[in-house]
Amino acid sequence: MNLPPRDLAQYIAKRSHIVVKAAVRAENEQGELLLIQHAEHGHWRLPTGEMRPGEAIEDAAHRELWEETGWTADTMILEGLYSGPDLRYLHSSGDEEYYVIALFRTMIIQDDLVELRVNSDAGLKFFALESLPPLNQISRILLARDIAE
Repeated sequence: MNLPPRDLAQYIAKRSHIVVKAAVRAENEQGELLLIQHAEHGHWRLPTGEMRPGEAIEDAAHRELWEETGWTADTMILEGLYSGPDLRYLHSSGDEEYYVIALFRTMIIQDDLVELRVNSDAGLKFFALESLPPLNQISRILLARDIAE
C-alpha cells in the first residue's frame, strides 16, 4: 500500500506543540514559598500544570493548587507570563513542547491543618527565599528574579 508522503509524515515527523500552563507561587504569612518535592527525582518545584481546553488560566491555577496540595486560595494574582526557548521539553520520540506559563501569586494562611500536611510525608514544605532547595528547571526560571536578589 502506497500512502501519500503527507500521511507518512504524521507518523515519522517530529512535532512541536505549544502548551499553556499555570504555576502558583504560594506563600505563607512569613513570606516563605510553598514547594512540592518530586517523588522520583528529589528536586522541588512550584505547583504547576497544564490548562485544559475551555478552562480559564486563573481556574487552572486554582485547580493545580488544589490537585497538588489539597489547599484552596481566595485570590490568584497574575505575577508574570513566561515563554521562550528555555521553556522547552524534548520527548524521547523527538517531539517537543514549548511552554507558555502564567505565574500566579497567592497566600496560604497557616493553620493546624496546613501544619500537619506540611510536616507529613506529603512532599510539601515552605522555604525562605534565601534557603531554597534544588529546584527543577521551570521553577528556577520562574523564580530567577527572586533567586538573584
